[in-house]
Amino acid sequence: MKTKLNLSGITMLILLLSACGGDKMPKSFDYGNVENNVYSNSYFGFTVDVPEQWIVQSKEQNEQLMNLGKEMIAGDDKSMKAVLNASEVNVANLLTVFKYELGSPVDYNPSYMLIGENVMKAPGVKTGSDYFFNARRIMQQSQTPYKHIDEEYTLKNLGGKDFYVMNTEIEYMGVSIYQAYYSRIDNGFALIMIISYTTDDEKDELENVIGSLSFQ
Repeated sequence: MKTKLNLSGITMLILLLSACGGDKMPKSFDYGNVENNVYSNSYFGFTVDVPEQWIVQSKEQNEQLMNLGKEMIAGDDKSMKAVLNASEVNVANLLTVFKYELGSPVDYNPSYMLIGENVMKAPGVKTGSDYFFNARRIMQQSQTPYKHIDEEYTLKNLGGKDFYVMNTEIEYMGVSIYQAYYSRIDNGFALIMIISYTTDDEKDELENVIGSLSFQ
């Protein structure tokens, strides 16, 4: 079966549901940029590779993914839609990269994503584990068809920094889609990375990419 729908946009909206954001973006905030197949961000002080020929999404494409995610997560739930709309001002989509162009005739389109969420007004969110605790509760209330969400989170060192990891599984149109979330609290923000895949080979490829993460 060929399915052209990638759920990374949906994943991004789920993270907004933690509802612990701060007061928009500080003036010094940097959304980062891609140059010579490397994404760099001065606010968080890191770089990560963008594999050659992989597709970086534009701001407009990211907005389309977010709108799609909103509809699929909230459905007819007006209160959930209100939470999503209110949370958007605190969330920065830093980078979204797909292996193939959207709509390509492939079984699944692996992707990775970087997000920053302002948590300056949520002093109780001190670690990536705290962040996931809040996000997990809302995930369970959403209309997204989760088969699994980790209850305990592991630690993984990337680029010399510790990230908490939460794994999920979604079944959509008969396809099991696996997503791994990586989160740490840094400079007043939850810094989140997400990889989305359906096979072990795709997972290995994506883990190699985020393994290039390097903090200054």
